[in-house]
This record gives sequence, C-alpha cells and structure tokens, in this order.
Amino acid sequence: MHFTAHGELQLLILLAALAAMLVIAAVWRLPAPLLFVSGGLALGFIPGLPHFQLPPDVVLVAILPPLLYSSAFFTGLRDLRANLRPITLLAVGCVVATMAGVGLIAHAYISGLSWAAAFTLGAVVSPTDALAATEVIRRVGAPRRIVAIIEGESLLNDGVALVLYKTAVGAAVAGTFSLWNASWHLVLNVVGGIGVGLAVGYVVRQIRRRIDDAPTEVALAFLSGYLAYLPASAIGVSGVLAAVTIGVYMGWYTPQLTTGLTRLTGNAFWEIVTFMVNALLFAVVGLQLNGILDRLSGRSTASLIGDAALVSAVVIVARVIWVPIFTYVPRVLFSRVRERDPYPPWQWPAVVSWAGVRGGVSLAAALALPTNFPERDLIVFLTFSVILVTLVGQGLTCVVG
Repeated sequence: MHFTAHGELQLLILLAALAAMLVIAAVWRLPAPLLFVSGGLALGFIPGLPHFQLPPDVVLVAILPPLLYSSAFFTGLRDLRANLRPITLLAVGCVVATMAGVGLIAHAYISGLSWAAAFTLGAVVSPTDALAATEVIRRVGAPRRIVAIIEGESLLNDGVALVLYKTAVGAAVAGTFSLWNASWHLVLNVVGGIGVGLAVGYVVRQIRRRIDDAPTEVALAFLSGYLAYLPASAIGVSGVLAAVTIGVYMGWYTPQLTTGLTRLTGNAFWEIVTFMVNALLFAVVGLQLNGILDRLSGRSTASLIGDAALVSAVVIVARVIWVPIFTYVPRVLFSRVRERDPYPPWQWPAVVSWAGVRGGVSLAAALALPTNFPERDLIVFLTFSVILVTLVGQGLTCVVG
C-alpha cells in the first residue's frame, strides 16, 4: 500500500483527532465514551477526509472478540451468581422487550423497513454497553450492587442480543422465517457457543499454567477471544457466547495462574485496547457518515430526525417501564423473593432504568450487516443516533447530576 502526501496528511488528522480526545478526556475528566461518540460525529464532517468503508465481516471477526472477552473477563462470577435474577431479567427480558418494541414501532412508522429489518434494528440497539454504562454510573456514586448488576447485564445482554441479531439477519437475507427453526437454532447457538467457550478456555488454562512470562500471558489473553470466537463461528454456533464464556472462565481462574505483576500488566493492556477499539469504531462510523447521509438523500432531514427520535424514545421508554415493574412485582407476588431480597429504595431502579447506555457493541453489529442488507444505511444511522441520544443525553445527565 502506497501513501501519497495527501493520504499521509489525512492519516495525520485522524491521529491528531484521537490524541485530542485522549487529552480532553484526561484534562476535563469526562467519560471516554462521550468523547468517542462526539469525536466520531465530528470526524464525519471534516472536509477532505476519505469516505472509509470497513468490510462487514472484519467488524465481527476483528473487533467484537476482544471487546466481548475483556467485558466478560472483568465481570466477577460471584457478582453474577449473587445477582442472577435481576441480571437475567435485564439481560434476557429487557433485551427481548426492547427488540420487540423497536421492531413493532419501526415497522409501523418508519417507511421502507420490513419486519426482518425492523427486528434486526431492534436487536442491534437492545444491548447496553459495559464500558459506557459503568463509566457513567460510577460517577453517580451508585452502590456496589447496582454497579455489579449493570456490569453483569452488559455482559450477558451482548450475547443474548447478538444471538437474536444473527437470527433476524438470517431471516432478512433468506426472506422467510420459521419459529420452529429459529427456536432450534437459538438453542443450538447458545449451547454450542457456551460449550466451545468452555472447551477452549480449558485448553488455554492448561497452557497458561505452564507459563510464567507476563508478555506471553497477556498476548495469550488477547488471543483467547479469537481462539473461542472463530471455531464457534466456523461450526455455526454463537461465536459471541463463546468469547463471553471464555472471558468469564479465564477471569475466574486467572488469579490462580498469574502473578500480581502479570495481572497489573494485563489490566493496563486491556484498558488501552478497549479504549482504542471503541475509538476506532466511532472513527470508522464517523468517516462513513457523509456517505451514509448521501445515500439517504431520498429521505428528508425532518423524517430522519423524527425516525431517530422515535427509535431512541422506544429504547429508553422500554427500559424505564421494564425495570420498576420487574423490580417490585416479583416481591409483591412471591414472599420468598421478598424475604430473600427486600424492597430496594426507589432510587436504585431509577438509576438502573436510566443507565441503559448504548455503545460499541451496537455500533459493531450495525456495521457488520451485509452491504446488500435491506435499509442497511438507515439502520447504521439510527443506531448511531440511539447511541448519541443515550450516551450524550442520559450520560451527561448522570455526569452533571
């Protein structure tokens, strides 16, 4: 590949923009995800930058595994077990409710969206983002249990949402949908993905037991997400759940396998990698915004803004309704639940309701749609809009509050 002087100048602008985000985030003590989305938006309108198109398959294979692995690795298994009921209600129930709500409303009110495309959009915007939600919620000073629930939800709902996303994309591409086949493939994806993640995790664990070298162990940790994701995807089961499973598995056993120095090195490495991958995602979509908006020129600006506001509202309202209902109703109906877990103060479900921030996983899923997918550009635009509204809107209210 040969860079011209103009190409080198464009690359310099991109690197300078990334450096500026780093400095601003550090000096102003702003949550990094807020800088990602605003920086990505600004990049899209800098004159002279190229219209960049990342191949859809590259997004899933290259970007998702390390994001999923790192989120799972740093989620404590004890916290997952202790808060399994609220995490499951959020990661499964709220994801399905959000996907259904967005799918129904989008198909009814957004012109040109088929059922399959509308439910694909619902699956894309249904998972919350672990990095964004945790950064924002910790600034509120939320109790440890609330942080643990939000982190656990962000981990599990990625897997649930992306399995549903795969089913919806398959239905849209095939043009047909069978509830029986979809249910069977859903079960197969879940069981197979978890099985592959555990099997690969066991092998990686045995290898790492015999190694005492920090760079090598950190490199193996970085590759672990790919080592689980790729074989699972190759045999037709969920690579997403495989990457999540190996992350949880290795997070549980790593204290037995490594020294304190290696863990410190690994923590610093993952912090940088997660930051850079998220920044790359928003830079990529920023460089595509002009082209996406050009291809959506058949839709008026008012209709695009209205569609974005509608989908964002459904995403927020679905969570605001779901969380209080399934926080208090089980305690009212079942005394065993109430005795084991008394009524929490109203502020807790309020904080969880407002912490439904979307981020890098939703963006990666939207960018990973096949180039010939119906209304792909509209789905990418609406996904970016939902991230902008939830991250900047909800995120800034938490930071300012």
